[in-house]
Amino acid sequence: MKAPVCAFPRLSSVTLCLAALLVGCGDATSPTADAGLGDATPASDAMLPVGDAAVLPPSFATPVALAFTSATRDPRTIQVSISSEDLGQQGFDYTATPADGAIVFVDGWEVRFSRILVTVANLRINRPGASPTDPSSVGTAVAAVAGSFAVDLQKPGPLTGASGAPETAIPLAIIRAPAAGGSLDPTVRYAFSYDAVAATPSAANVNLDPAGVALYEQMIRRAWSQYVEGTATYRGTTVGLAPPFADYPSAVTFRLGWAAPAQYINCNNPDNGGADMPGVQPSASTAARAQLTFHMDHLFWGALGVEDPPPHFDPFAARAQVVAGFSVVTLDDLQGVAVTNLIDRMQRPVPDRGAQTRGYTPRNANALSYDLGGSSNLSDLRDFVTFSARSSGHLNADGLCYVRPAGAITY
Repeated sequence: MKAPVCAFPRLSSVTLCLAALLVGCGDATSPTADAGLGDATPASDAMLPVGDAAVLPPSFATPVALAFTSATRDPRTIQVSISSEDLGQQGFDYTATPADGAIVFVDGWEVRFSRILVTVANLRINRPGASPTDPSSVGTAVAAVAGSFAVDLQKPGPLTGASGAPETAIPLAIIRAPAAGGSLDPTVRYAFSYDAVAATPSAANVNLDPAGVALYEQMIRRAWSQYVEGTATYRGTTVGLAPPFADYPSAVTFRLGWAAPAQYINCNNPDNGGADMPGVQPSASTAARAQLTFHMDHLFWGALGVEDPPPHFDPFAARAQVVAGFSVVTLDDLQGVAVTNLIDRMQRPVPDRGAQTRGYTPRNANALSYDLGGSSNLSDLRDFVTFSARSSGHLNADGLCYVRPAGAITY
């Protein structure tokens, strides 16, 4: 069956047709301590059942040499890097009085990541498309980078990120010339695209340490394209907490893995001087930048079809289980929870916390309800989270891409 085509020319369009791919989602049972969830030190927990044979070649354990450095500035080339921005690398601080435009969890949580594992592939440029008004339109293929790359986006890189310090970026590859020969034309803005794919033994290990390699093996077994783990700590109001908030853990380890293969096509490039200006233009005097950028707040959005909705963590904390003495939540714990009627593990409504963050007013303080934005076929909170996360791929910080699903969302 051919995958439906979904255009996301703006963040407000993220609800278009991705739900059609959720028909491939299978049921899964909630993990237990015996399934390898272990303790609350996610970086050392590979979740691998004892006795499983390795699926990765021994050579994968050694990261490949970086493709370039900050001093590499070859003219007429495109340097491809990747980042989760400073929010993925350093996490989300909590403050009750955030600055205008700051992203803060409005229900009082501080969030830190310990792993953000992704596999990207098919880095490519095309001639510009025939229709400037069609964001999916690209012309003749010009060049592509062979192979795929396994990357931990939580780790810092040697490059300054597209948004500036403290964001860093990790080098992936350099596109030097058209496949047909010659050199890149500095008068052309080439359409730039890339794919997010399932973990594969053939990927190049860009920066995974031994614990990351073990986790990547688990991703291969489950055909996941992304794995995110970290901790959330409640920093909001603590005086006089009543149920259900008094019953929620104040520190939660989250371990979220899923498959949502997608193509990110003809990405807009803020380096061109505007929000809706696609393409990467080589320079006759230096290198051009193409930074794949993954936005981690998408995982915690409370609405689809609107731009930058406030993130929440209470629905995750409300579903956490105690594993080996620690509170842990996975995507399986969100299965079966209706997004229009969010409930905790004791079947109580999850209230929408107020008075936590300046500028945020709960829509309904008695019961938090996520906004589907017109989407259908999202069966539960687990689907909602991965649906939203699928649109997280950008270019050079905030450049939006045309998103074409390349397979069903599965777990």
